[in-house]
Amino acid sequence: MARWLVGQGFSRVAILDGGLTAWILEGFPVEKVYDETLPISADYCVASARLARPESFRPNLADRSLGGEGRPARQRLTTLFVDIAGSTRLLEHHPPETVLGIVQRFMHLVTETALAFCGDVKDFEGDGALLYFESSSEAAQAALAIRAALNQEACGSPYPLIARMSLTVGHVVVGLVGSSMRQSIALIGTSVHVGARLLKHISPGGIIATRDFVECLRAEGSVLAEEFRLHEEAFEVPGSDGISVTTYIVS
Repeated sequence: MARWLVGQGFSRVAILDGGLTAWILEGFPVEKVYDETLPISADYCVASARLARPESFRPNLADRSLGGEGRPARQRLTTLFVDIAGSTRLLEHHPPETVLGIVQRFMHLVTETALAFCGDVKDFEGDGALLYFESSSEAAQAALAIRAALNQEACGSPYPLIARMSLTVGHVVVGLVGSSMRQSIALIGTSVHVGARLLKHISPGGIIATRDFVECLRAEGSVLAEEFRLHEEAFEVPGSDGISVTTYIVS
């Protein structure tokens, strides 16, 4: 988060390197958030400062996207869906406590990467997450960074992870859903729907994107557009009432 704030232009931000060890050495408070009687993987052990605990959470990017007083607003956003390939196999071969630790490690990586590239997390669902960005270039950088980090981790991890990702861009309506007791944001738009559907049609380790996304990359002057190669000229998106898109992939 501190690095994201620096990227946003804030100058009076202190960055504490060294993770949990450095946190403890600085004397900041920590607490365990799991039951010690459960054999939960060490991946799930996290530090938590006793800070204010709001009843609802709205990311900063959502606040900027919403209209006055939280009214729904239309904005052009890039969405990045990411999930773990082969999660069903993990559940078949490992106890759920271990799988929870693996998923937590994955979600931590995904969240930190989204924030590092000025994006945010819309929500977590099962073994995947929906990230969103104002810049297609930053979304592409985040996707490639997630894949590179997972590839690097796989060398020394007993539970190597492979992800699938999809990138789409379009006008979406950003609004609040829920009640005064619990609130979340909603991203409503065709591009979000298409991205969710495309995710299941890419091989593990691959990244799939629409032509609109790749053209947006080129318009932003990003050399990353060259990483995407044409995959299918007219892919009919399943469950989308006949919507067809041109797809590109990074394999």
